Amino acid sequence: MFGPNASQGYDRSSIMYAPDGRIIQTEYAREAMRRGSIALAIRSNQGVVLAGKLKVVDLDFPNSKISKIDEHISVIFSGYAADGRVIIDKARVEAAIHKLTYDETIDLRNLATTLADYTHRFTVQGGLRPLGIGLLIAGVDDYNNEPNVYFLNPGGNFTKTRAKAIGDGDGKAMKFLKEKNETKNIDDMTIDELIDLAKETIRHVSEEELNDDEIEIWSKSVMSS
Repeated sequence: MFGPNASQGYDRSSIMYAPDGRIIQTEYAREAMRRGSIALAIRSNQGVVLAGKLKVVDLDFPNSKISKIDEHISVIFSGYAADGRVIIDKARVEAAIHKLTYDETIDLRNLATTLADYTHRFTVQGGLRPLGIGLLIAGVDDYNNEPNVYFLNPGGNFTKTRAKAIGDGDGKAMKFLKEKNETKNIDDMTIDELIDLAKETIRHVSEEELNDDEIEIWSKSVMSS
């Protein structure tokens, strides 16, 4: 039972634990996230930046990696595009419901919690599979003018972060960002510096030369007092 083939059969359901305590379907979903094109989010005291490498296939126009949820929030994902569309639609609906119900924009932590709960359902209900994406949620909350970034993983957990890279080359990108933070604290960077850092990071992990048209950027600054 606990031999080298102990996981056989346990990967066929998202609601069964393997003997080593893992939900293997969720591990597969994380691998799908890692195989997507690189995406990252960075925040400072001045605002937030999302950036992603656009994937061009043959003569197709590249699909946008960054999606607007509300005036103050955008998201970027890595993984299966169809799963990304599902979670983006859910985020837009939740933002609209919150605005209609409370006559105010949804804050980022509230949205991250709601999307995490939604994502987690796919890991505990039979007949479903975990969503094969990682999601970065970035923006500036209207109620306190505070920039925030949250990372949502396929298992339904979320983390507040200063900088996060997901997708192909994410380990190399995170190492690069940590080294840059040691040189100059990311919290003190301007929006222009964050944009330059995001582009530099994506070029650092890419195997080919990239021009600006191949890197998608979204930024949001705090409101000046």
